[in-house]
Amino acid sequence: MTQVFQLSNLPTGHTHQLDHGEFKVLLTNVGGEVYAVESKCSHYALPLENAALCEHRLRCPFHHACFDVRTGAQLEAPGLDGIATFKVEVRDGDIFVADQPNPAPSLDTASRQSTGLGSGQPATATAPAEKTTEHFTYAIVGGGIAAANAVYGIREHDREGSIVMITSEDLPPYDRTKVSKALLSGDANVPDLPLHGEAFYEKHGVTLLEKTTAETVNVHDKTIKIADRTISYDKVLLATGAKPRKLDIPGAKLGNTYTIRDARDGRRIREQVKKGTRVVVIGGSFIGLETAMSLGKKGGKITVISPEEVLFEKVFGEQVGKYVQALHEEKGVTFELGTKATELQGKGSVNAVILDNGKRIKTDIVVVGIGVIPATSYLEGLASNDDGGISVDNHLAANTGGAWVAGDIAQYPGRNGAVRIEHWKVAAQQGRVAGRNMAGHAEPYTALPFFWSNQQGTNFRYVGHAEKFDEIIFDGTPGEGPFLAYYLNGGELLAVLGVKRDADLAIIGEAMEAGSLPPNDQLVGFTWPELLTTA
Repeated sequence: MTQVFQLSNLPTGHTHQLDHGEFKVLLTNVGGEVYAVESKCSHYALPLENAALCEHRLRCPFHHACFDVRTGAQLEAPGLDGIATFKVEVRDGDIFVADQPNPAPSLDTASRQSTGLGSGQPATATAPAEKTTEHFTYAIVGGGIAAANAVYGIREHDREGSIVMITSEDLPPYDRTKVSKALLSGDANVPDLPLHGEAFYEKHGVTLLEKTTAETVNVHDKTIKIADRTISYDKVLLATGAKPRKLDIPGAKLGNTYTIRDARDGRRIREQVKKGTRVVVIGGSFIGLETAMSLGKKGGKITVISPEEVLFEKVFGEQVGKYVQALHEEKGVTFELGTKATELQGKGSVNAVILDNGKRIKTDIVVVGIGVIPATSYLEGLASNDDGGISVDNHLAANTGGAWVAGDIAQYPGRNGAVRIEHWKVAAQQGRVAGRNMAGHAEPYTALPFFWSNQQGTNFRYVGHAEKFDEIIFDGTPGEGPFLAYYLNGGELLAVLGVKRDADLAIIGEAMEAGSLPPNDQLVGFTWPELLTTA
């Protein structure tokens, strides 16, 4: 072990990052106990130097994955595994840290600990059971981030039960957040996207059925019909996500007209765009504007059409919406706001978009991003809500025995009533919790919603959820530097948007989780680090 720091310089509630051999180590003081973790988030391997420490919880400032500093275990998504820890000793006021870390908690390390794998001993009876072709203990319908996390959740509590995962895509679960960014811009390729390869699922007793559609799921009979057979299950997770809304205007089926949702969409669109390619993006959604950004990086000449007069006005307010628009305009994006596309024209392939104001925009391709619809039409014996979502209780169980729901299709009890939220972190954490509960655990889903978006290189991070708000309190000014925007309704703080205030927003997330927010009249200029270090 090596002496690295003095305890007197690390008060309770504080953290300190230091170089330790080949590692960057984050020291934390939790109630007088010192812990050390590798300062590398398991999501994108970003540093944890500015993470928020709330008792034993450590929240990454970038995408709000949460870890337990005592064990390195992941407490909240994104990412799949935990972080490495170091043994710590305090001697006469000096902090000593082991020179090598303990492995990060992961499904693989859990397998070795529970089965003897990797220890030179053969697998015991606790290894996953032999796969079957007809009946499975667990069925996961969908192949997104909720599905991947459900495998982790199940295997945390059941090493033996057989699992089948059914996905219509030709990849195992992958990082869908990269599709409208790194994949479209050319910074990543399709093989870079999967969170794990097929071998991982085979190793952990998962029958992975790719390029397979669940035609029907009958929750009463506990059967799933796929193309060549019907399989049965004991418990099922419905995690099919959402499908893009289709453009319903003349010419919508012309060639070079695309929606973007999955890796295949991104791959096809990227191949069509080079320097000077004219691109029309229909829809001013997050994915639409990320598409505009990414294809602009490839040299495309981008026009965005949206019926809103102000981008994101209902979500972020007018001031933030105009700031987002300015970021894109600085990069050459042209906007047609307050108008709709009424027709696509062309012979075989699209060459123009007609707007409801009579304007004609010449184009080489059209990308449609006008929202999504929950994918639940395959269900039998389980009614969906008006918007297509499925109601669940706070354990993510549907009202029919043996069925759980996670991700974009789950309408769950939120902090201010039932909500359905289409966010990556929400889907990931719901998948983990649902998997645990399917395997016999009893864990309520209580995680605070969070999402992020990259708009022309500026990261927007948003914690909480405000379906409506009647007041915005700004700490800082959009377009003039870092800022926080607090969204209130009836005097209650529901959500906070941060730009270039990552460390503060991580602390705010922990404060919202703990219910320890300051009064509203103190929000502007509030020194957030003092909140947790003095708690």
